[in-house]
Amino acid sequence: METSVTFPGLPAIVPSARHFVRGILADSPRADDMELIAAELISNAICHSPAGEADGEFAVIIRTEPGWARIEVSDSGTGEWHPRPDDTRPDDEYGRGMAIIAALADKFGHDVTATGQTVWAEVGWPTVE
Repeated sequence: METSVTFPGLPAIVPSARHFVRGILADSPRADDMELIAAELISNAICHSPAGEADGEFAVIIRTEPGWARIEVSDSGTGEWHPRPDDTRPDDEYGRGMAIIAALADKFGHDVTATGQTVWAEVGWPTVE
């Protein structure tokens, strides 16, 4: 299944975007992890891409299959920012988002297209048959 929503690139919208993710993944045993991952991906899009500029926006795409979910946050950025989880020092006030994502996700990555960039994370869990 795939579901997507486009949001305005405003910091105040992050709780609504998290709620969207929570609603889609509520039955998943990894819903808490995916909600936190989503918040970090969205915050990065707002802070590091045109999504956070006037009239900016970003899309949240959730793909699910039994025992697996992928969240993507796409924006119109150039892809010049390359997410790395090891860019922080203990005394930094910001910059821990990718480290949090790396700790929670089974896989994550960054794709660039002609129209923008997408940062994504995947998580899995055992299924009961």
